[in-house]
Amino acid sequence: MPEGFAPRDWQERFVRAYQTNLKKNFLLEACTSAGKTAGALHAFDSLKNVLDWRFLVVVVPAEHLMRQYAQDAFNLFGLNLFYAGTVRSLGRLPTPEELLNQCYHGLVISYQWLSYSNNSSLLLNNLSRTVAGKVFLILDEVHHTSSDLAFGQACERAFPDRIVSHRLMTSGTPFRSDNRRILGNWLTYTPVEENAYQCVPDFQYRLADALRDEIIPPFAFVTMEGEFSYRRGRAEYNGRTFTNATNEQDLTDALNTAIDVQGGWVKEAILWAHGRMKLDRAKGLPECATYVRVPTIAAARQMKERIRNLTGEDALVVVSRDDDPNSTSNSRSGQDPSEQIEQFAAETGHGARSWIIGVGMLGEGVSIRRLKYRIHATNIRAILSFMQDLGRLLRCFPENAPEPVETLIPAHPQLVDLAVSALNEIAHVVREKEENEGRENRGGADGEGDSQSSQQLTANFMPIASTGEIGTHIVDGEEIESEYANVAEWMITNTTFGRYWHKTPAHLAQMLMEDKGLFDLYRMEYEKVVNQISNDQGSASTVIPDGFPSEYKDYLPTKKIAFASRAANKKAGRLVYLLYGNPSQEEMKEKVAQIHSIAKRRNCLKNDTFIGHEGWERIYKWLCDRIAEAPTRIRGIEDL
Repeated sequence: MPEGFAPRDWQERFVRAYQTNLKKNFLLEACTSAGKTAGALHAFDSLKNVLDWRFLVVVVPAEHLMRQYAQDAFNLFGLNLFYAGTVRSLGRLPTPEELLNQCYHGLVISYQWLSYSNNSSLLLNNLSRTVAGKVFLILDEVHHTSSDLAFGQACERAFPDRIVSHRLMTSGTPFRSDNRRILGNWLTYTPVEENAYQCVPDFQYRLADALRDEIIPPFAFVTMEGEFSYRRGRAEYNGRTFTNATNEQDLTDALNTAIDVQGGWVKEAILWAHGRMKLDRAKGLPECATYVRVPTIAAARQMKERIRNLTGEDALVVVSRDDDPNSTSNSRSGQDPSEQIEQFAAETGHGARSWIIGVGMLGEGVSIRRLKYRIHATNIRAILSFMQDLGRLLRCFPENAPEPVETLIPAHPQLVDLAVSALNEIAHVVREKEENEGRENRGGADGEGDSQSSQQLTANFMPIASTGEIGTHIVDGEEIESEYANVAEWMITNTTFGRYWHKTPAHLAQMLMEDKGLFDLYRMEYEKVVNQISNDQGSASTVIPDGFPSEYKDYLPTKKIAFASRAANKKAGRLVYLLYGNPSQEEMKEKVAQIHSIAKRRNCLKNDTFIGHEGWERIYKWLCDRIAEAPTRIRGIEDL
């Protein structure tokens, strides 16, 4: 065994099980961050001489993972794997004979490369000349392949039984969302009911196992609720929530309004993560970072600006060719996305950036150990994507004392269910009766078959405004009631016990639920502080908006309405002057009315209802923020 590699217990058990049950085709299911790569390479390195495997071929789900796999093979086992793909000067891939002569042990390619043009046939010919029957094949994240689609067909064409000695297929999520078998000829599917078949892994190491063995950090979910206003067709909807939705369309519209980058929900989500990272910096962990998942490239650009405006911090936007096929790079500098990710992952100290925004690039295999938080600001609700996104956080950082990690999700019932069931076993069941039903609507020709890939907002839908407030916490499949979560959040920052707590607030709340005596003790302290704050606020009345006189706090509500509405009207006029110079009186009146209408919508206020002084104060503050952004970021009413 190589000196640089110390196998984990499960990896040793897997290799023993593999050697005992040496099947032609073997499926290893191991959760993200458990060490699938090391486990698969450990099997090859342990048995290559015994079984006379002369050549290793690894196929990975994305081109940017080829170098990473080759690097791991060299660092862990001293294996040299060629990963550069087609050599331009040769116009082809080097042959196995050429690679073996140069002291290579094999090669790493991608499913994309294999399925392109006639690459699979050329590789088959090359393998058959010198290493037929002596090839050990690793199909990494094999759920990306299906016998019905291009990736799977290319694999079956390039690696038939006469060429390959053994096939080891690995996956952290061995299921698809499109009701297709992964590789029906190579994987085992057993009948579970009429016309329904379940994929059966040969060895399993699940998320719950890794959590028990402390291979991954403790993790929890935080839900964020809110109220949403939006327009669908000619109808305007206000005060909608995830709990009062009556149908799937209402839930979808509420979710799409929540993730609108300019809305209040996203603002609160950013501030939540920013507050968490400020606590990390105070603890001496300035490298901790947040991953924000968004649905589109446009949303990624807007999110970068929103983060800068709210926190003053820069964010890295990562866009791959899969996200934007018409682009060869995701930055004006032309830097490769993989290089940007590697650079971000390597940053340390106070100069390390705290935010990374992705559309689809941060998938399987991408390792950024310092990610501690994730914001689910996308409308994707498929279990495959959800689990893969969770996996981006499950790296131990720092390695000697791993920090707990948290994911913030909209309180959409489907996302809450996914969070609650994250530790549960997920079976891949194919129902053959439905095999062709709706096939044209279930993803593209390759990949994971995520039928809920990023939905585009429909033409007759427009988000108007949203709010955001923390809801339940979820840990170990259990929803934590807010009374326990609130006390736990307070304890983390205000008590000695909390400051030395080394898991998430949700884990602390879970402990408080089990220890009523401890909960009652700290709840009394918490309520004492909260009541004191309430009393202080009551004596000082409401915070007076900037520019309002100090005596405003003593005005009667009717007088406050009159003053605040006049102040808001003046700010609207000021905004018109900044945007349009010196308009005519008629134009001024028209544009002020338009601005007021937009301001009310953005603050979840109806145009045709009575507005109290608090509503006018919100409008006033909103207009002050817009004035600060004009005329650089806001050039006209259409930008509001």
